[in-house]
Amino acid sequence: MLGSFKVRTPDWILFGFDTVRQVGVEAKRLGAGKVMLLTDPGVVKAGLLDPVYESLKGEGLEYDIFDAVEPEPSIQSLLEASKMAKQGKFDVIAAVGGGSTMDTTKLVAAMMTNEGDIQDFFGVDNVPQRGLPTIMVTTTSGTGSEVTRMAVFTDTEVNLKRVVSAQNILADVAIIDPNMTTSVPQPVTAATGIDAFIHAVEAYVALSASPLTDTICLEAIKLTAENLGPAFANGNDMAARYNMALGSFMAGISLNNAGVGAVHALAYPIGAEYHLSHGLALIVIFAETMRSISISCLPKFRKIAEAMGIDVDGLSPWEAADETVDGMTELARMVGLPTTLSEVEGDQTKIGQWAKAAHGEQRLLGNTPRTLSVEDVAQIFEKSF
Repeated sequence: MLGSFKVRTPDWILFGFDTVRQVGVEAKRLGAGKVMLLTDPGVVKAGLLDPVYESLKGEGLEYDIFDAVEPEPSIQSLLEASKMAKQGKFDVIAAVGGGSTMDTTKLVAAMMTNEGDIQDFFGVDNVPQRGLPTIMVTTTSGTGSEVTRMAVFTDTEVNLKRVVSAQNILADVAIIDPNMTTSVPQPVTAATGIDAFIHAVEAYVALSASPLTDTICLEAIKLTAENLGPAFANGNDMAARYNMALGSFMAGISLNNAGVGAVHALAYPIGAEYHLSHGLALIVIFAETMRSISISCLPKFRKIAEAMGIDVDGLSPWEAADETVDGMTELARMVGLPTTLSEVEGDQTKIGQWAKAAHGEQRLLGNTPRTLSVEDVAQIFEKSF
């Protein structure tokens, strides 16, 4: 691998215990007099905003809160948040939450400085100007949205996921404080944790991978595979929470620079159809997608197995790949996640429709090491039941 590559990250990344208490300092550095906080009702109920309030007050900053961010946010939800932003005359916009909140914040900030309809922003690099400065405070270990240039929304009119991918929505500051993840319920710990693991795996086998992302991906795979179970079993296991936060952050950096592929393409129609969280939509088609891809990059699957602690010594490349995929499935099952479409009551009669929609995601399939036809995609869906 002798090609050139580029690296995209937020301007500043603050990682570690109690880094959330730097929100006020960072907001002031970015020129804030008044800050808009975006979050969801669960974060408010858990009291996770308290250190944010204290930090902002400590710096003498005003703030208002939009606390109605939807899970898997719709375009309408985004427009409601942007309406408040336009009326509030804010200087900095900060997210405190999971991927849905951070994705919403990215686009709200962009809509403050860019003309046009939200539909104009969907696709790749269709946001011409930087938005208002943003701070991303993550409360889960999974999406990596705090360090990515992507934002995903549900278009309810056509029942599909729509993606904005643009350098101009990348955060100014990302804050990853493991303390903020301890109150996450077990099901969310599981779903977001497997999301991080899948990001690392997909970025590792992506065609746009580089020596840098390969190294980061393997460490992210190791961290998430080793620590998802302990974090799920005991939410107050601070070592596990720290390592999951680190693994998720590293997976997000890898995703942002190497991209993802077929798993995400196939997950989009499933997530929209059944209103599944992103992690659940990914995991129910993950095993069979990876099994299909494995033939194109067998050495990498052996490396994944080694990072996960799976013994593949003495196995042929094909046997090692199968053991790796089986291990991925067991990791998900260990934390109570479904691993097939049958378990989320998928409708087999819709396979053709899903395959066509997934195959339309050529931005993602074009980053996949195996070329997949519509028929190949349909077969993966069939085997995922």
